[in-house]
Amino acid sequence: MIMSLLACGNKYKLHLDGYGFESPKTTYADGEPVTVYYSMIATDTDYSFFLDCDDVELAQTYDNQHGYVLKFIMPAHDVTVSVKSRNSMEYIPDSKTDF
Repeated sequence: MIMSLLACGNKYKLHLDGYGFESPKTTYADGEPVTVYYSMIATDTDYSFFLDCDDVELAQTYDNQHGYVLKFIMPAHDVTVSVKSRNSMEYIPDSKTDF
């Protein structure tokens, strides 16, 4: 019983890998809901968000006040959130377009 009480106090780190992320906290308990915002949004750019683990389901929405809103439940380990962006208006030489 003492071990289970001690385990309840464990906090795990939220690492934000990249400029533009915001979160109200950087440490969370196992099972606690996590919300991360990403507001550095450029036009003609596609964004993909990733977690460094496979045991967490990442939900993604968008609102005009915060930009992208990422939500998940904190697992019993540290988690890193990262972003990849791609200019969706750049020339792709292999694409075929009929005019």
